[in-house]
Amino acid sequence: MQGTGPAVLITAGLAGAWFHWDAVAARLADGHRVIRFDRPGLGLSSCAPVPPTLYGEVARLAALSPAHPQQVTLIAHGVACWHAEAFARLHPLCLARLVLVEPACAGERRPLPFAGTAGRWLPALGRTWGAAALARLAGPPAHRLLAGVPDPSGVYGTGRVLAAVAGEWLARRGMAADLRGLRAEKPFPDVPVTVLSSGEPGGCVEWLVGELDAEHVRLPRASRRPQLHAPQAVADAAA
Repeated sequence: MQGTGPAVLITAGLAGAWFHWDAVAARLADGHRVIRFDRPGLGLSSCAPVPPTLYGEVARLAALSPAHPQQVTLIAHGVACWHAEAFARLHPLCLARLVLVEPACAGERRPLPFAGTAGRWLPALGRTWGAAALARLAGPPAHRLLAGVPDPSGVYGTGRVLAAVAGEWLARRGMAADLRGLRAEKPFPDVPVTVLSSGEPGGCVEWLVGELDAEHVRLPRASRRPQLHAPQAVADAAA
């Protein structure tokens, strides 16, 4: 947590960590109280004994947000945009503004039947010698390839993070199905929404912009991770 003022809560996408948002947080710290965190198993956080779920992530966001009547500006990236949208629908009075960065598409595919069972075993597998060896070999170069920056803490070379990333990937379809159900049950609140994306026009991003009555900010094609490559645009959307 850094800065003082209205709260801004940042939740990273798949395999993301709090330190990927350093540049955005630095731009918001003058006038905002910026809250960043790592989901279980990611970054510097320890593993959880249960697989991730959409409602579990909503509860995590609610616990990290300031108490009502204060409201929070929520910045989410990738699949975490599902958590953020669900939070908005379930806790409408807690939200001041929503910023969705490169939101993932909640497609119509069915949940994987083995996802829950595999997810419960992954934390233990992450502590094995094989997972640690694989993570040390593949984690750091994969992180540099995807993020374009080195891993300052060395966590992407650990089996713990490898297991957490696999667990979140397995849970994707279940979370998407839960979000689709929630969209049919709970209206979206009347709050400002900004969607930042660098893809071509159309598809699920355009649908989401229309569904949430959002402002759509198009970024250069090279800015697939705006928190790293276009942090000022993210900060401007949240300010």
